[in-house]
Amino acid sequence: MKIKEMEKLIEHFDKYFEQNDSMVLHPIIDNGFHVDILLYKPNEKYPFWKLVTMGISDYKMPNIPNTFGRFNEFMMFVDQDIDLNHKETLVWYADKLGLVATYAYYNKTHVTFGHSMEWKNDDPNDEMIAAFIELPQIIEDIGILRCKLGTFKTAVCLQVVLLNQSDLDMLMEIGPQAFSDYLYPEEADKKQHFLSEQHRTEKF
Repeated sequence: MKIKEMEKLIEHFDKYFEQNDSMVLHPIIDNGFHVDILLYKPNEKYPFWKLVTMGISDYKMPNIPNTFGRFNEFMMFVDQDIDLNHKETLVWYADKLGLVATYAYYNKTHVTFGHSMEWKNDDPNDEMIAAFIELPQIIEDIGILRCKLGTFKTAVCLQVVLLNQSDLDMLMEIGPQAFSDYLYPEEADKKQHFLSEQHRTEKF
């Protein structure tokens, strides 16, 4: 990713997260495709951790109908009580985000809102075995969805939500639109389920 594009992407997330304290983790993945991750601490407006890919948009996905665009970047939200200053914990979340974010590149396919993917973990105790691609609806300004990186390049900024087997079964049963409504219900009295977790808790 070019330096100017990196600067524009950081400015974009600084603006919509309303903070400018990101830390760059690099390289998380560099198997011929370099991807950094930005880490934003919980703040007053959005009291949870934000992890954001920086570089996925170097891959131009094949065109498909009914998509938001051909360049993606991804974000993941993690509960503020999780200690992402702890290296092993941070690496786990960063690895999962990188796994999902690079799926389109390594499979030469297109990934967008409403898509999902699953994988097999080497560790049988690793309960998160899938992810759903969501719109970052918890962020107040919908402008976060698109970041103009150049004249002919606009990155679509999507959210990754990690799923366990029970979550995946629900998704398969009700379908992606209903599952999105479950993650972000319109009713104000219903709980949102937008946080990614290493182990499922009542906070999800």
